[in-house]
Amino acid sequence: MRPGALRLLAGRVLQQEARRIGRPLGVVCAVASGVYAARTLYADTAGGGSDIGPLTTLGAVVVAGCAVLTLATAAVEARHARADTTAALLRLGAPAALLRGCAALRAGALLAVFGPVTWLVAELSAMPLVR
Repeated sequence: MRPGALRLLAGRVLQQEARRIGRPLGVVCAVASGVYAARTLYADTAGGGSDIGPLTTLGAVVVAGCAVLTLATAAVEARHARADTTAALLRLGAPAALLRGCAALRAGALLAVFGPVTWLVAELSAMPLVR
């Protein structure tokens, strides 16, 4: 079966944006894995309770927030970089639903790939800490 216009467009955009989005997305995944490992360690050592202090929580929120905001900034830059292409597609008569579907497909593909990888890395990094 041949890919349709939606899949071709989404794949092409992902290829073009790989360098711009990839590094911040990797940082977000690494931070999420670290948070999961830390949470697992605290839950195991505290007997199920949480002994995380306010400064640790503040530090975790700052690091996670910076990582997420860096990813958001890269996404906005990527959107501005492809604004001319989007405008040209709309002038040629591409339906706006196709462009929204393309964005949803890209987001879904990134979540489908990076979600399990992040979880696996988090599990593997937390394993030596609790066993």
